[in-house]
Parts: sequence; C-alpha cells; structure tokens
Amino acid sequence: MQNINEQGLTDQFFSPANAALTGAKNRRECPLLSDGDWLRMGTRRVLGDVRSGREFLQQWNLEEEAEIGVVHFFETASSARRLRLVSEVNDSVAASLPEHAHSGFSDYEDFNKFVVYAGDGHYIGASAHEAAIRGKKRPCGSFYTLNLRTRAMTHLSVSDLEGGMKKGEHDMHALKRLGGQALRQGARKGMKVLYAWDPAGIDIEQWGKWKNQYGVYFLSRPKANMGFVEEGSRDWEREDPVNAGVISDKLVTTLTGRVRMRWIVYEDPKGGEVYEFITTEMTIRPGLLAWVYKCRWDIEKNYDTFKNKLGQTQAWGKSQESKNMQARFVCLAHNLMVLLDAKIGIEDDKETERAGKRWEAAAALAHRRDATFAPQYRNPRKRTQIAAKFIRWLRHCLAANLPVAEAIRSLRRVYAIF
Repeated sequence: MQNINEQGLTDQFFSPANAALTGAKNRRECPLLSDGDWLRMGTRRVLGDVRSGREFLQQWNLEEEAEIGVVHFFETASSARRLRLVSEVNDSVAASLPEHAHSGFSDYEDFNKFVVYAGDGHYIGASAHEAAIRGKKRPCGSFYTLNLRTRAMTHLSVSDLEGGMKKGEHDMHALKRLGGQALRQGARKGMKVLYAWDPAGIDIEQWGKWKNQYGVYFLSRPKANMGFVEEGSRDWEREDPVNAGVISDKLVTTLTGRVRMRWIVYEDPKGGEVYEFITTEMTIRPGLLAWVYKCRWDIEKNYDTFKNKLGQTQAWGKSQESKNMQARFVCLAHNLMVLLDAKIGIEDDKETERAGKRWEAAAALAHRRDATFAPQYRNPRKRTQIAAKFIRWLRHCLAANLPVAEAIRSLRRVYAIF
C-alpha cells in the first residue's frame, strides 16, 4: 500500500471513492462529465461553503478550468443512473470503514455477532424551485443510519410525501416501505442487525416479524400508552460492572401474546433520571443496551454537523433523484472524512482534555449520589461528530491541493492552537 505522504491530499481523500468506482456496475463513460468528476463535484459541493448550485458550479469551473454547463450540471443531479452510482460507491466506502479506534464496541463480546446502527429521520428546507402545495413548500425529509461501530453514515430513503399529499412520512411507515431485507444493509449471513431508534420507530408486531425473518432487532424507549403483560425478571448479573445503573430487566409480551420483549429500567448515575427501554434482543447485557441507546444521540450530533458545519440546510433540487443524490453525497463526504481522519491518525489532544474534564465532572456528580458509571461510558477519546476545525482544514487543503505531508503539518498546528 502506498505511503500516505507520497500523495497529494486531494488524491488521498478521494482514493476510497475512486477504488469503489473502478468496479462499480453502474459506471459509464461520459465525455462531457466523467463519473469520477461527478463524484468529486458532489462531494466538494457538500464540503464547500456555497449558497447555491450555480455558485458552486462557477467556483468549480474556475478552480478546475472546466466548462461544465449549467443545464448539464443540473440534469446530471437528477440522473437516475448517476444516483445508482453514487449509492453504490457510498455503500462500498461505508462497508470499507474499519471499527473506529474509540467506539468501545470491540471491548465487549456481546456485540461480536452484531452490526449496530442508530437511525432517525432528518429534515431540511425545500429547494428554491420546489412547487408550493396549498400555498406552502414541503420540507425535504430523509432517513439515515449511523453505524455505531465504524461511524459510517448511510441513507435509507427520502421521505415519500405521496405527491405532496403528506407533510412528512412517519418513521415506521418508511421502515415498512423499505422492508426487512433492506434494513439488513448487506450484513453478511450469520450477523444480526440492531437498530437504536426513537419511539417513532416502534411497531411491536413488525419488530417481531423482522426479528424472526431477517435477524433485524430494534431498541427504543416505550410510549406512554403501551400495554404489556409481564412474564417475570430475567437472570442478569447485578455485580457485573457494565450493568451499573440497571434497576431491572424483565420479560414482557404484547397484549396479544405474539411478541416477547425485554423491558429494561436504568437510572442515570449523574442526575438520577430513570429511563425505560424495550427491545426484541435477548442476549446483550442490559447495561450495554442502555449504553447503545445513549449512543443513538450520536446520529443527532451528525445531523448538527450536516446543518451547521456543512451548511446542508436546503434541498439541491425538486426531483426525488436530486434529493436522494444530495443525501448520498452527504454520507459519502462524511465517510471519506472519517476514513481520512483514521488514516492520518493525529489525536486532538485538546479535545480529549476537554472531554476528560467533562467526564470527571459527571463522575463527581455521580459520586455525590453514591452511584457509579459503567466502564463503557468512560471513553474521553470517543468522537461523536467531525470537528468544525477538521472540516475547515480539509476545505483549505482541497482548495490548495496541498501535499499530504504539508497538510498533516498544518493539521497539527490547527490542533495545537484551537
């Protein structure tokens, strides 16, 4: 494998996408705008600090000395074939991400046979050319998942608004529309798939079917009006450090008796808040499942990155293809940044120090309550989102096409100063 310092930063950043493109079945030859250039354009548009597609295109043509016309650019953004290509490339890049060095999941054998995702919906504003329905434009919604082991981001679907008849699509409606096989997201045979989803993803009868037919499990918090029949407590080790904070772990069934689940009650050591969780998963220790649901917040932090650091607050176009294309490019940009950060391997010691102080403060509050955190929470090197300073550094390096060695030196300076 070529030494990272022997490449330019731009080549290194896009190399995983280029590798995926080489064997892509949806790749085609296009003399006006090659697939490779299209992948770079879409990713750079996500990363760029621009307000419109026209502004980005003008910037691209000036920087690259290209002549990509406005009509061709926007037609390509709605191409069904290019959408399939971007989806294929991002799926390949996402699958190539190794387990993140500080995810914490590899520390526990409970997760050896699991792919673990956080999932949720996310809405941005309608495009400038979106037609108003009953006097109002509908926001653009998407359903994403974050692989909690690798930090890979994937896009499940744009919301189906049924021709503008609906203001938005409910999470469970979208999940049912996709189906259990799609929710496996290519997980190999023998692997189980666990989703941490908020209560909008609850449909107990459907959960039971997905578990039995596809090995897809869900973890959520119960709704206030849910009724269950309690079957009794499960055997769990109260002295196990990972179960610190767990109050109970019970078996329950739906009122129809068709689906059996676990009902876990957990008390936060810091503030004493009590949380309840329901899940169709029966093997993972209860304290670890409570931790998984806390990790679900990581996807919300990434939505904050999309909105406030990458400026993805408005849809690029009005077609379903362009909306899906944008979401896939957002995921691709995220995944390429995660891979580049891992390859460079520079620790942000200042942020680790700040995280350590936050952890010490939380531990002190727990100690005052005569409580303790489970070890899986003690992870100050974990990063829940990509730092703004990393994104700003990457923008500068890509625009200047810096050599990798010089780019690394500049990143060290950024981490030392900020």
